[in-house]
Amino acid sequence: MQTTDKFLRIRGEFPVTNATFVSPGGATRKIIYLDHGASTHPPSSILDIYRDVLEHYYANIHRGNHYLSQKASQLFDEVTETVLNFIGADHDKNEVIFTMNTTTAIDIASHIMRDEEGIVLVSEMEHHSNDLPHRRRGEVVKILVDNDGRLDYNDLEEKLKRNKVKLVAITGASNVTGYLPDIHAIARLAHQHGAKILVDAAQLLAHKKVDVKSSEADDHIDFFAAAGHKAYAPFGAAFLVAPRQSCDATTPYIPGGGTVQFVTNAKVIWAEGQDRHSGGTPNIPGVIALGKALNWLDEIGMDWVREHELELLRSTDQRLRSIEGVKMLGNITPDERLGVCSFNIDGYHDEQASLVLNNDFGIATRNGCFCAHPYMIRLLDINDPERIFDELVANSEALKPGAVRATIGIFNNQADMDLLVEAVTELAAHPEWAERASFTSDAQCNDYA
Repeated sequence: MQTTDKFLRIRGEFPVTNATFVSPGGATRKIIYLDHGASTHPPSSILDIYRDVLEHYYANIHRGNHYLSQKASQLFDEVTETVLNFIGADHDKNEVIFTMNTTTAIDIASHIMRDEEGIVLVSEMEHHSNDLPHRRRGEVVKILVDNDGRLDYNDLEEKLKRNKVKLVAITGASNVTGYLPDIHAIARLAHQHGAKILVDAAQLLAHKKVDVKSSEADDHIDFFAAAGHKAYAPFGAAFLVAPRQSCDATTPYIPGGGTVQFVTNAKVIWAEGQDRHSGGTPNIPGVIALGKALNWLDEIGMDWVREHELELLRSTDQRLRSIEGVKMLGNITPDERLGVCSFNIDGYHDEQASLVLNNDFGIATRNGCFCAHPYMIRLLDINDPERIFDELVANSEALKPGAVRATIGIFNNQADMDLLVEAVTELAAHPEWAERASFTSDAQCNDYA
């Protein structure tokens, strides 16, 4: 698949595939980008659109009758339809609220649900962005994961039966293991017990076809949050899809400009729908670029994207697991997850391993706890997390446990994955290389060549 003209055209849209940098030792390294789980690079065609909006249609939306404002408004408003079409949501029953990132989108959903009766169920695998916003508004109960890193569906069902639950907050794909919970089975269970479901789709959106289903279906998704910077669009634009009825049932997330119909010194008539929770000026070019990126993915075909990345994952996962001294996080088959490989190497702290992969091989990975500490505690089999907590309270510079994460994207090829496997094999064979890694950020402050 990777030698096809289609793939070569796609890969050719990403300048990073030909970029190099000077490593701390003075060597010029080609960048092998395997950090798509953090952010995906926008292709050149999307950057051209982004730049075009800034150059030719720079104006505030919904504020004026002059040409630039009208054109910017048209381009911006079209993205609502693009988002709803891309995820298969009902146009007449949902609103699309644009915001800066997935964290804010989830926080808006939590705000919309705050006055509903009941608790929120949050899984142990969640990114903090789909956990902490709910904690600050009421009681949160955790759904367990099993020893392999999968959701415990029996525990979910039992907690739905025992509690008055208003919302089940679940990731569409784990940013640590790539695990894909069955969001529609979860939605069906939630609805049977009178709860709504919120899906954090930050990792899912750009890697696997999504269908949130009609609002009439018993397994439809109520709230759906995702961001452009993980879907081949520039930073700073994201969205929440939410039921229109729920949006209008609560006060604005941030009251201010654009969230009202009329204001006197004593009274306010709030706006309805999308505008109600969209205070202030949005990232207009970012939202427009987000819409174009979703169209770009749609034209490529999400089934093609999934199969391409799965092909790379299958071979890479098997080879990494066979390396002596390497421990993969989670025991989840490639078909059950996205292209995420998180691992540790004997003899290395995760930060050391990530730095050596960068400095000696040019491989860009992410390391740490990936803003999913409870899941990492479980996967790393840490029996005394309170000790780590106390150590960090006493010394904020104390080292935390973690892992290295390599994440596959649309422009990666087999050569990229081969180099990753070869590099990890070399590190595992040479634990003394850990001494090469500096724990200061200075080691990564070299200019691109």
